[in-house]
Amino acid sequence: MKRHSIWRSRAITVGVVAVSLVAVGCGSVATPSPAASDTPSQPATSSGTGPSAGPSAVASGGQVGGQVTVWTAWGGNELKAFQAVLKPFTDKTGIEVLATTVRDFSQLAINVDAGTPLPDIAGPPNPDKLSDWATKGIMKPLESFLDMTAYSSDTNPALLAVGVVDGKHYQEMVKTQVKGLQWFNTKVFTGTAPKTYDELLAITPPSGAKLFCVGLESGDASGWPASDMLANIVMRQSGPDVYTAWYQGKQKWSSPEIKSAYQLFGKMVAGDNVYGGANTVLSTNFGRAGKPLFASPPGCMFLEQATFIPSFFLEDYPNLKAGTDFDFFLDPSITSQFDGNIEGFWDSFVMYNDTAQARALMQYMATAEAQQIWVDAGGTLAALKTITKYPDPIFAHAAQVAAAAKNILPTAGDQMPADMQHAFWKSTLDFTNDQSQLDSILANLDQVQAASYTP
Repeated sequence: MKRHSIWRSRAITVGVVAVSLVAVGCGSVATPSPAASDTPSQPATSSGTGPSAGPSAVASGGQVGGQVTVWTAWGGNELKAFQAVLKPFTDKTGIEVLATTVRDFSQLAINVDAGTPLPDIAGPPNPDKLSDWATKGIMKPLESFLDMTAYSSDTNPALLAVGVVDGKHYQEMVKTQVKGLQWFNTKVFTGTAPKTYDELLAITPPSGAKLFCVGLESGDASGWPASDMLANIVMRQSGPDVYTAWYQGKQKWSSPEIKSAYQLFGKMVAGDNVYGGANTVLSTNFGRAGKPLFASPPGCMFLEQATFIPSFFLEDYPNLKAGTDFDFFLDPSITSQFDGNIEGFWDSFVMYNDTAQARALMQYMATAEAQQIWVDAGGTLAALKTITKYPDPIFAHAAQVAAAAKNILPTAGDQMPADMQHAFWKSTLDFTNDQSQLDSILANLDQVQAASYTP
């Protein structure tokens, strides 16, 4: 979705601007990952606190009282999980969390430009605004309220490089996800994970089935799943330098490196390889794309998605067991020297208003107690590397993948200016519909790039 740091970067936020107020001791905040449900959140109650990452009423067990306002993109199961996280916080501190579910986080920038107050806590701005907002003091550095020695030693190292301006950290990491995973039905694919992309493409699916399932529909954010797949190819085909230059606007879309990534992605959505053909790919919601994996007979063998996708499998097939009925392998090698580059995203919080209540909540979210509640709810990895207890073998495996990664690189589309990001998403839809138009599609992206990035 994330935005990530996406606010749900990918717009996984569902594309519509839907706002609902939850003003009863519960709240939610998010950035990069798709919502398990696109339905608006409902009012709920919550409370809660646990140990804190620094001196605070949370750590000492004292009552603070008052309120803290939070904006989030979470709904459905993600919101429920956040409410569970908040319960100990409110119980211990007496702080009421007023959470507003916001599906379009460009509203943050609109408020800044209009001089309208921001929430106390929310996700980060688009990456192109990060430095400016830090310099102007719109965001408060973690160093002003967290024990950074503990935070830095306990958090996944790859996440510590995100949201840093002039040596100070502004994004507090609370959850993470791994992308570029090939999911499969263990009753259908019983072989050994392929070592290379050529080996993957050479696998013969069962009669009547296709090699891949793909779904790109996500409302106004349609196309983000393909942008993730392309980003995964670029980082492992051409390496982190090209990848970073690309999302920073310094690598042309028409360059051989980016063009070859589209061409490899094109093999995955070609009629001979993909379930239902281009029309099905374009019209199928990303959350429902995996249903044919478990149909009888199966419609496809593999679905590329992130660690959040099992929640959708279980919505459609509640009796499935992780590790028994479905599993994943990491996308195979493309260019061996770039093996170990992993695409990921994270959920993070930024503090915009420095209050005792906001500090207490931010401190609490950085603790193992809070993040273990998220992990126990399923569907996510913790940002803390010190957490090793996961509810199923799938996420235990994913945590090992993240720990073994050479680099965990941010989702490229989530790092691009909004106009570039939306053009990227649309390009994947146009290309899936007609791959013969690749050169003109890339030329148009070059033009958007030239206009979207400030010198």
